[in-house]
Amino acid sequence: MTMTETTGKDIYARYAEAADTRDALRAQLEREGLPQVTRWLQRKVWRQARALDALNRRVTTQRFVLRTLDGLGRSLTADEFRTAKAAIANEQLRDRIDDPVG
Repeated sequence: MTMTETTGKDIYARYAEAADTRDALRAQLEREGLPQVTRWLQRKVWRQARALDALNRRVTTQRFVLRTLDGLGRSLTADEFRTAKAAIANEQLRDRIDDPVG
């Protein structure tokens, strides 16, 4: 068997496998319908968006605290934190900074 024949058979096998997968997905889509698949994907995206937003809030809060601490050279009291947060002019950024726990 030559390398060309082996490569051709390998390509054909991959094509057959891809066609089988396509047919199985098509049959699943016909059974379940596009709206159900769309809703599932939409829920997945929403979950990921919520998780990303929560992570972004934590990062934003931590960066804010680190910058403030660096400027002061010490830890913040709760009153200092609230005062520094209130001094942020950008309302969207200010809303993204969570209050410290405790």
